[in-house]
Amino acid sequence: MSTFEFHANCVVTQDPNCEGHLVGFADQDAAQIYLMLQRAYEYDEQDRELGMDTYYVEWCNQENSGYGGIRQFSLHRNLAELVFDPDVSAELDGLHQVSISFELDENQFELLKQALQKIFENSDCLKI
Repeated sequence: MSTFEFHANCVVTQDPNCEGHLVGFADQDAAQIYLMLQRAYEYDEQDRELGMDTYYVEWCNQENSGYGGIRQFSLHRNLAELVFDPDVSAELDGLHQVSISFELDENQFELLKQALQKIFENSDCLKI
């Protein structure tokens, strides 16, 4: 099992298309390394049947994406740490944990915290 660490020079807390809740951490604007979390505002019957009525996670590309799969997401003042569920970790070639450092002012950090609370609503993985 491995851990990946990076500094996010870009942190996004709003979906520019207003299609749902969004949080993104990226190494830079033209992201090579990124973590994106999304959650729809509403779900339909098909979403529920397919298990898509939860948060969506994407790690660096769509090939490393899916619904759910985070055991714990810990948010600190200048650091986010996430631990993947074992099944997801196996699909990510043993990547177990991602640690993301960032620098946000107090207002930006509050927006990040609120967005994460919405994304992980009805889940027990978010620790603040």
